[in-house]
Amino acid sequence: MLPVPLAQSNPLGGLNLQFDPPVPWFSSWGPVFWSVLAGVPVTIILLYFLKLRRKPVQVPSTFLWRRSIEDLHVNSLFQRLRKNLLLFLQLLAALLVLLALLGPQVKGSARVGQRFVIAVDNSASMSATDVRPTRLEQAKGRALDLVDSMGSNDLAMVIAFSDSARVASTYTGNKAQLRERIAAIRPSRTGTSLREALQVAAGLANPSKQFGEGEVASEVQAPRLMIYTDGGFPDVEGFSLGNLVPEIVVLGRPSEGAAPASAPAEAEAEAGEGADPGAGDGTNTPPSDNVAVLALQTARNEERPDLIQLFGRARNYRDEPVVTTARLYLHPLDAPIGDGRLIDAAEVSLPARSTRAFKFDVPDPGAVGLEVRLDVEDELDQDDRAFAAVGRPRTARVLVVTERNRYLLNALTTATAGDAAEVIEIRPSELENDDVRRALIAGLYDLVVFDRVAPEEPPASNALYLGVMPPGEAFEAAEAVEAPIVLDWDIAHPMLQYVRDLPLVLIRDALIAEPPPGSTTLVESDKGPLAFISPRDGYSDAVIGFSIYREGDQLNTDWHTKLSFPVFLYNTLRFLGNVQEALGEEAHRPGQPVVLRADATAERVTIDPPEGPEVDVRRSDLGTFVFNGADEPGLYRVSWESADGEATNRTVFAVNLFDARESDLAPRGIPPEGVTGRAAEPYLIKIGYTEVAGTRQSRPARLDRWWWVALGALGVVLFEWYIYNRRVYI
Repeated sequence: MLPVPLAQSNPLGGLNLQFDPPVPWFSSWGPVFWSVLAGVPVTIILLYFLKLRRKPVQVPSTFLWRRSIEDLHVNSLFQRLRKNLLLFLQLLAALLVLLALLGPQVKGSARVGQRFVIAVDNSASMSATDVRPTRLEQAKGRALDLVDSMGSNDLAMVIAFSDSARVASTYTGNKAQLRERIAAIRPSRTGTSLREALQVAAGLANPSKQFGEGEVASEVQAPRLMIYTDGGFPDVEGFSLGNLVPEIVVLGRPSEGAAPASAPAEAEAEAGEGADPGAGDGTNTPPSDNVAVLALQTARNEERPDLIQLFGRARNYRDEPVVTTARLYLHPLDAPIGDGRLIDAAEVSLPARSTRAFKFDVPDPGAVGLEVRLDVEDELDQDDRAFAAVGRPRTARVLVVTERNRYLLNALTTATAGDAAEVIEIRPSELENDDVRRALIAGLYDLVVFDRVAPEEPPASNALYLGVMPPGEAFEAAEAVEAPIVLDWDIAHPMLQYVRDLPLVLIRDALIAEPPPGSTTLVESDKGPLAFISPRDGYSDAVIGFSIYREGDQLNTDWHTKLSFPVFLYNTLRFLGNVQEALGEEAHRPGQPVVLRADATAERVTIDPPEGPEVDVRRSDLGTFVFNGADEPGLYRVSWESADGEATNRTVFAVNLFDARESDLAPRGIPPEGVTGRAAEPYLIKIGYTEVAGTRQSRPARLDRWWWVALGALGVVLFEWYIYNRRVYI
């Protein structure tokens, strides 16, 4: 603790007295005032020594005036002062008044007139039980302590944040309301992002006299940002705190002597897969008592189409090896999702702080939900379970708009492609047909392929553009280039799987455009991005800057002669044609909207979530069903009536945490004991260019308690008045 000076000057010109704990003092009165006030006790004492001037009165005997004789003793200034209770009480009252004016303070978490922004992390990792009952409950308890210590002029607001921020209470001095809002914060199952909470707090950093709850700040001060978290989020880059004063209170059991993380948790997980089975993953991240499933995916066996393969990946965050059992449960869709039926199990051996994969082969069960549970006890149970969905394989509806591009049509109608998609061909002139336009707007197709022709408006579906750019301002700056050379391509993207001969492709003319924000570049050339995929209102637009034909029947490329051409189109059918979604391979995260597709005649679907009642979702203007209530990990059963109303179609989708950073429970933000200077920098939380060191306890502030002493002085005065009026003598 830093030494506290005995006395400091006050900006108001008075004396600022501060002593070391436990009781500091603060006063804004000047020296002249204190000089005058110091004479009050002396004056009281002198009053008892003043000589009395009495009028002489003759009486028969002084025996009747025995008490009056006592007053004669004060006629001598140097006579010893006798015991007098009233004198002692008057001196005590004067002393208490002096102490009250000195401004005694005690340690607390607030100051009068301060503004607080209380940010409580309620992400998935805050449900960890390494501190009892959970990290979130402890964080709420610390926040409640801060509210209890607020002064009469203090204001506070409450923000709950995980992957997004929510204002639980705007500025108010109503402690009961603040306690209620803090207690109402519930744990979420999502990741953590501090940026949104900081953006909300920064918007309130500039002081204003009037606040949302009708409270008026009597003093304008820079807000004090109190963040209660376990530090499980990336550094916030490119953010300015401005006049925000941050303080981070770190929750969670510390890992003593552990080194800081040198790489993101996701990179560590990947490193663990290739680690030696008998060793750790080689990273220097702090250990934590947790084992998690980080991935689960389904795929159809290429050699045996009647088998569904389930691939999973588990990680051990402990400093010791773990041997556990992964149990596979099947959930049929003809009844609400329950405990499931055990159908398989596999032993999983996880070296210390390492990652291992596991696999199950399941005979094609049709539309079902699958669940994997790890038999392990750790400090975060929600990532010990993972879910996958297997939907009924269906044929994708694909519309091809082309002018007799036989190479394109032949590749889309092979036997293999025919099993995945139903392809319908129309000419570019038919885009003006009212029936076609209504079908495109209604989202009756899963994928629309535009070959050298662009629609006036994008369809309500995924789209593939060949030799042409999508409609919109973002693509108006496209430039025509000659003879581009393929330099690189994203072999990890599903549309380019098994595509290997692109550098051998000759191209005469192509269109090059800068992909919009959020796009993924698929193929890079010496002239710029040659192919990319761009998001659009829940859909995806894939753009290939060249087509097979140039003008009329003139060939523009020899790509159609390469093996990669039909492979690319087949991958596109599966990825953009929602065939992949039908197999349940798409991963959904908690809190994110889920875009569903059903039969073209269905106007609404019914979703049965893992917790809570069923929800009806109506078809949107884009022809899809958007569900915004996927907040809990688990299996969500989806059903809708058939066109004739005689049958009920059912499918399922899965929601999983799958967040390596949340599953890594090692708290972040506090350097180990004895680590200082530059050695402590990797442990600190960086907000913009500011490095913030966390703390286990909120730094104490000084709470004024002068009114306690003032009440004591009032009590003494009342007691003195009682004795004087009741003629009580001691």
